[in-house]
Amino acid sequence: MLGKRLISAAVIVSAMVLLLRIDFWLGTDDVWGKPGLLLAALAIVTAALAADELAAMFASAACKVNRVTLLVAAVVMVAITMAPALWQAYPADCVLGRFGFGLAGLVAGLVIVILSEMANYQSVGKGRGEVIERMGVSAFALVYLSILFTFLIAHRYLGRNAVGVMTIVTMLATVKISDSGAYFVGKSFGTVKLAPALSPGKTVQGSLGGLLGGCFGAGLIVWFISPVLVGVELDKPWWWVFLYGTLVTLAGMFGDLAESLLKRDSGTKDSSTWLPGLGGILDVVDSLVFAAPVSFLLWI
Repeated sequence: MLGKRLISAAVIVSAMVLLLRIDFWLGTDDVWGKPGLLLAALAIVTAALAADELAAMFASAACKVNRVTLLVAAVVMVAITMAPALWQAYPADCVLGRFGFGLAGLVAGLVIVILSEMANYQSVGKGRGEVIERMGVSAFALVYLSILFTFLIAHRYLGRNAVGVMTIVTMLATVKISDSGAYFVGKSFGTVKLAPALSPGKTVQGSLGGLLGGCFGAGLIVWFISPVLVGVELDKPWWWVFLYGTLVTLAGMFGDLAESLLKRDSGTKDSSTWLPGLGGILDVVDSLVFAAPVSFLLWI
């Protein structure tokens, strides 16, 4: 299990870093000059997969949800959120601002859900509370996903092209190396359960290992990988790296437990089974949902 988990994590992180490196290359003035286009495409695909897994999870908990509507709403929401990737130079006087596109996308997604319920009201169900339940479940899913993708695109436009890429790589490495560190230390030395009702496998010792792994991952990217990968010095002192690694790791742990709450309530072990040792796309991005806003605040 540990071997599969480490291999899957290594493949995912490597693939993400490679895609971000390509995104950086496409964003240079000599190529397309539009940073974030590949990231936007990847985000839309990820949103579709995550929304489908959330819908399946809700259905397992006997929550009424329109799976197709939620998927369409999530894709439209993230497509609008990622709209800043269409500009070569984002207009400084844009009245929406960077976060305004995330809010606009969320509103559009909610409108799609409501319109779908209006259109299907006669045929889908007129039992008391059914419409409210479907809209409430879908709204939660959209807000949950919106947090990640709104702050993801905001990372991409911090500083110049190279800096934006490395802020995302640093976040990914911090969270994923933390996950692996927590799993390894927890399996090897874990004795005190952290949250047995939510996630029986997590231990206090594993969490400490995760904090060490997160700080190591942040330092690795900031001080060593960034100059090699994109040729930029991030110039962050040791205390900032320690603070970043600690807080982003803690936020990632919270995100992981938040998804565990959904899985326990729905009676599912993993959001899906297509990633050996890790589960589904939600099991990969769950820790990033709340790590992303914390990471963004620390970078700015």
